[in-house]
Amino acid sequence: MKNTKYLFAIIVILGLFSCKSEIFKHKTLGKSGDISKFLQTKESKPLAQVYFEHGNFVNSRMFPPIIKNTEVYANQMDYLIIDLRKADDYEQGHINGAYNVPMKDVIDFLKNKRKASSVEKVVFVCYTGQKASYTTGITRYAGFDNTYVMLFGMAGWNAEFSGPLKKAFGDISDKSLLEIAKGEHKTDGEEHHASVEHEEHKAIDWSKFPLLEKGSFSMISEKRAKELLSLKRPEFLVSKGELVDNLKKNIDYYYPLAYMSKKQFDYAHIKGAHQYTTRKDLSPDHKLAEVAKDKPVLVYCKTGHTAANATAYLKMLGYDSKSLILGSSAIMQSLWAQQGWQVRDVSALISDLPVVRGKKRTNSNPFLAKATKKKSGGAPKPIVRRKKKEVSGGCG
Repeated sequence: MKNTKYLFAIIVILGLFSCKSEIFKHKTLGKSGDISKFLQTKESKPLAQVYFEHGNFVNSRMFPPIIKNTEVYANQMDYLIIDLRKADDYEQGHINGAYNVPMKDVIDFLKNKRKASSVEKVVFVCYTGQKASYTTGITRYAGFDNTYVMLFGMAGWNAEFSGPLKKAFGDISDKSLLEIAKGEHKTDGEEHHASVEHEEHKAIDWSKFPLLEKGSFSMISEKRAKELLSLKRPEFLVSKGELVDNLKKNIDYYYPLAYMSKKQFDYAHIKGAHQYTTRKDLSPDHKLAEVAKDKPVLVYCKTGHTAANATAYLKMLGYDSKSLILGSSAIMQSLWAQQGWQVRDVSALISDLPVVRGKKRTNSNPFLAKATKKKSGGAPKPIVRRKKKEVSGGCG
């Protein structure tokens, strides 16, 4: 009887560790060309239809894929961190273990050099999170399901690199370019993103959207993604200064797309802007077909992160879309701060996390680079500043 019990126990243990066991089976993530079945689509149909029928990511709870720097810091050995900044800036200081990869090379890097499927999360980092948000969006729509942007980039990681963030935050002096609610406008704050909404049984006229070229969708999407990741900054991001200059020349220069709640939009927005609710209105079953095709689409939100992800989506579909760098926080920070939608002092968004110096990031551990003290022959140490109290800056 005892022998029978032992034999049964051995069989159970072997079954658990069997390659067929679901308990210990490794879940592969980030496979380019393996997101449900949509990458195997071979029919000639609009790209918007393919995305809609296979996940509708722009209208999902996962959108936008943003994570805080504290999570990145706690998982440096497990996450694949990709620094998109220029090599000189990377050398001055970067996150421990981060790879320095130009934006245009990201797809090939994740497929051939450091495969995205080998890690839980791929995290893109740049100066303030704008280029990284755009890159995250493009890679998501190229078939990678585990790419993320780190909120506020290196500017939010360490005060030493916070210059671009502090410089960009603020207000525009010419208030005639804005529509601002008159009188009292008190709110108790609200969630920036809407809950996910779906409309059942709504017929969609797919002829309103551009058709895919013929061929495997995986090849088409990768080709398009590489082209979009090779663009220069002004082709997908707009600075505050560029926005003001263009609006002063022609108030109708853009199709301004305010990607935010109606309450936030009604309080203050760019003149002539159109309100689109996040996780809802850019879906084909809502207002996607209303987006202008005859002029640049300027997408802006709270801090630019969500808007840059949305810009990537629109560009993959064929729209001439750009996002405003740091969004409303760059043109009406004080107005948003009055409502509790943004901090008054940008320093509250900046952490004091350690950085390492130098061109190289490799050592015996592929995810943990040696810390090297800048211009010092002493023992290598990371720069560590005192930890500040964590303040929510939102992820708009």
